[in-house]
Amino acid sequence: MTEDRGVVLRMSFLQRTEQLAVLGAAFADADRGRGRVVVVTGGLAGGKTALLQRYCDSARSEGTLVLTATGARAERRLRMGLIDQLFTTDAVPPAVLDRAGRLLLEDPPGREDAGAGDPDDWSWDSRRSDAHTVRALCDLLLDLATTQPVVIGVDDVHFADEASLEVLLYLCRRLDRTRILLVLTEWARPLSTQPLFDAELTRLPHEVVELPPLSVAGVAELAGRRMSTAAARRVRLLAGGNPLLVKALISDNEAVDGRLVAGPAYRQAVLNCLHRWEPRLLMVGRALAVLGEHATEELAARLTGLAPAAVTPIMEVLSDAGLLLDCRFRHPQGAAAVLDAMSPRERAAMHLRAAEILNWRGIPASVVGRHLIAGGVVPGPWAIAVLRDAGQQAMAGDDVGLCAAALDLALTACDGEPERTAITNALARALWRVSPARAGLKLAPLVRALEEGTLDAAHALMVVRHLLWQGVSYDPQITVDLVRAATQTETAHEVLSVVLGQQWLFGRRETHMFDTCVELLNSNGPSPWVEAALALGTLSYEGAAEQIIANATLILRSCRLGDFTVEIIVGALYALLYADQPEAAAHWCVTLLAEATERGATTWQALLAATYGEVLLRKGDLEQAVAVCEQALPMLAGPGWGAVICLPLTVLLTAYTALGRHELAEGLSRHVVPATADETLLGMRYLEARGHHHLATGQLLRALEDFDKCGTRIPAWNLDVPELLPWRTDAAQAHLRLGNRQLATGLANEELRLCRTARSRGRATRVLAACSELRRRPALLEAAVDALQESGDRLELARAMAELSRVYDALGDFSRARIVARSADQFAAAKETTAAGGDEAGAALSDAELRVARLAARGHTNREISRRLSITASTVEQHLTRVYRKLKVNSRANLPERLAGLATDPESTGELRAAN
Repeated sequence: MTEDRGVVLRMSFLQRTEQLAVLGAAFADADRGRGRVVVVTGGLAGGKTALLQRYCDSARSEGTLVLTATGARAERRLRMGLIDQLFTTDAVPPAVLDRAGRLLLEDPPGREDAGAGDPDDWSWDSRRSDAHTVRALCDLLLDLATTQPVVIGVDDVHFADEASLEVLLYLCRRLDRTRILLVLTEWARPLSTQPLFDAELTRLPHEVVELPPLSVAGVAELAGRRMSTAAARRVRLLAGGNPLLVKALISDNEAVDGRLVAGPAYRQAVLNCLHRWEPRLLMVGRALAVLGEHATEELAARLTGLAPAAVTPIMEVLSDAGLLLDCRFRHPQGAAAVLDAMSPRERAAMHLRAAEILNWRGIPASVVGRHLIAGGVVPGPWAIAVLRDAGQQAMAGDDVGLCAAALDLALTACDGEPERTAITNALARALWRVSPARAGLKLAPLVRALEEGTLDAAHALMVVRHLLWQGVSYDPQITVDLVRAATQTETAHEVLSVVLGQQWLFGRRETHMFDTCVELLNSNGPSPWVEAALALGTLSYEGAAEQIIANATLILRSCRLGDFTVEIIVGALYALLYADQPEAAAHWCVTLLAEATERGATTWQALLAATYGEVLLRKGDLEQAVAVCEQALPMLAGPGWGAVICLPLTVLLTAYTALGRHELAEGLSRHVVPATADETLLGMRYLEARGHHHLATGQLLRALEDFDKCGTRIPAWNLDVPELLPWRTDAAQAHLRLGNRQLATGLANEELRLCRTARSRGRATRVLAACSELRRRPALLEAAVDALQESGDRLELARAMAELSRVYDALGDFSRARIVARSADQFAAAKETTAAGGDEAGAALSDAELRVARLAARGHTNREISRRLSITASTVEQHLTRVYRKLKVNSRANLPERLAGLATDPESTGELRAAN
């Protein structure tokens, strides 16, 4: 290369320095009169065009005559279209341009008889252009190089028309002693678009320059300082080193920090690659995008209708271009871009064809079902069976959306009523997990069939559950029929869930129903799980607390959270709560809520969150109870809650009232509650909470009206136990405020006689103290505090201690009043453990030490503690000394704060910890 005429490239170009050096050396030979042909090859969108443009621009800037042309698939039938482009530069003398123009306008002999042909035909037929025209055009190019070197750059020569290829071959044969450098770019691919041209060119002297994919260093060089080596490595992996895709990813991630994003630029680059070649490239790309993770060469051939031998080289092209890896698009956005670019009709047709192919190959129904859903129609009876199986598999994987879509589509094609009923039932069951309102709409025809007596017992379970959720009463014989059907199947736990849901959430209607259920379900042999579940219903809070706790714990351990078990699980949680085990109930609530959230079951989340709110309320954590239920309430649309909306509303009303947020409580008391709720246990609990709001705001008659309504219905439902709904002490407080002391005292005494747990005894005793003479109140309130400390109900405990403080103040014992008031405040504000290491401290205190510590925290003297516990004063002092040391306090004044988090008895806490 001569220094004054050479093309000097002063900077690296995307790791193409070596290739540019080859072009420079070839030009140097041409400049010395030894013309050269260089073929630049590489993958699809591999940078060939950029390299050619860069070299030609550099050559032009050095004064070299540069002629360029670009092949295009759309112009393959345009005679001499590519050669015409070479003579469109102002650098060519006008006389040469005029001569070339006249030659290009001439038609070869016989052209008018030629057929249109196929513009995408890969073969080069035997037709030849006029030899005179070809020779004359080549002479013009050769003449241009007599006075100066010439660079001719032809991009995408594989798309050149046949006449232009003849001219290029004619020129190649005569370059030996010219000053022409001919640079051609062509895809490196297994099958050439112009096999005859390539064969002829191979026989002539030429040099091949291959463009490999960009390396990590090349990606980083292209991105500049904006990208780290680690990021460049991720980009190269995703783009396969394809410069076009690399640039697109760099563009998409200019403003992204950290995670690599394949955005609009990448999507468009993928489409650009697929549209650069003939239609079969796009056909295969679309087939692979539709097939997704199940894509193979064989299936792509079947889906496109192409021969496997034709698909294989296309797959190689796409892989070399960085689009594919193991027959799949390297990034989901690549496949998504291809699918989105298809018309809805094309996409649906391919999905339906894919469904048939994949089903024939035995691919799982969940995969085939997705294709049928995307296709939007059911092509035959086989598809209905596939869709039903797909729905079942989707529910096993917690994919409610796929299940609902599959069964909805199946419903559009089934004709027989039994099949339609079965599919509707399965669809409602799936939708129930996320939206009971939507499930209810689907169940409407089944509800009518149940009312008309034409619904099979096998499909009645979901309808009964829906009716219960809405608070609608139904014939108890239906439940017996369900249980009888369950004995012939594996659905006993589902029926039990409905039975227990009726008991614990909605109130028991018929006692004999449980006896019949026990007899039927035990007919196949005793089952500990079944017996425990039925025991919760038959005990009805009237049995021993230990038995209730054992049965509830067995259910919670044995029963996995599912579509037909959530009610029985919630019933078991309430059993623990009413048996004064809030800590155990809290543990299970947190565990189950986490599972429901992870599985995306909105209905489960809402129901369990509302239950957890009640547990938190019992534990005295009012703010957290409010937070949990305020989050739960909007999880289900109003109709979706049905009568169960009373559950979160009850918690919120109670908490707002206790926190003094009466305006919020008043607004909530006006919340629209289904009329059917009045016939449910949940509705009665809501009335109780509303009554306490009315009581706290001085609306005494309205409060008494709510409490009396509870007192009328609860006994009639055979659920008249204080642990469930203490309507007598509720009414007693209203009567006391109205001046009916004697009536209030009678109600409180009657409830105290019926109480079976420490919490209900403590609550009834507190109300009885309010009805008694002032001098009798301290002893009653002390007994109430003792019972409530045992139960773990911090809210009721704080109330009892606050009243005890007021009584001491009224009696003139101001010192003790202040101590008890401080304890009440601390218990009201306490969480699970307020002192560091509270659980360990509570476990360290013995039962005797804890009793002494609690009495001391209430302001009792050592002598008073001695009398109450029947121990010597010396023993009291010894216990207090050990308590101070274990709790790390110096005086009685610090005891309330340290004991506030230890509201449960240590022995019972230890038993619960062992049980769980």
